[in-house]
Amino acid sequence: MKRVLAAVAASLAIAALAPANAAEARPIPEAGLSIEDVIAFLKAEGFDPKVEKGDDGTRYVQAQAASGVKFEVDLYDCAEGRCRAVQFISSFDLEQPLGLEKANDWNRTKRYVRVYLDNAGDPIFAYDANVSPGGTFEALRDDLDVFLQFLPEMLQHIGW
Repeated sequence: MKRVLAAVAASLAIAALAPANAAEARPIPEAGLSIEDVIAFLKAEGFDPKVEKGDDGTRYVQAQAASGVKFEVDLYDCAEGRCRAVQFISSFDLEQPLGLEKANDWNRTKRYVRVYLDNAGDPIFAYDANVSPGGTFEALRDDLDVFLQFLPEMLQHIGW
């Protein structure tokens, strides 16, 4: 009987701890991230982000990885200054176009990060992440880590 009571007590203790651990996750607001949220997130991760504007006037965030490679965070599915998706991007200006076969080889053999070519044949590597509803900053950190882990492979693939 004592063993049964001890097992029940242990189970209750574990169950009581589960919500506390789940509560530690920092949820992303239901409406998504603002550009200011992205800046704060990247600063907290040790980056020095800057807000830039594209040719069409759209704002995005630019930062630099430890390897020296610049990357962008573009925001998508936005309403009233909050965005429900982000895209991590690294693009490279090559002396010679990468070529469709080489780009397709990447997309055929890699998961998560895909590559496409701009009009000059330069590669643009992209990783999409939905951040809302239900996203957390911990999940966003994981998405960023996945993207950054691919940087050495990107550089090798394009001969950078």
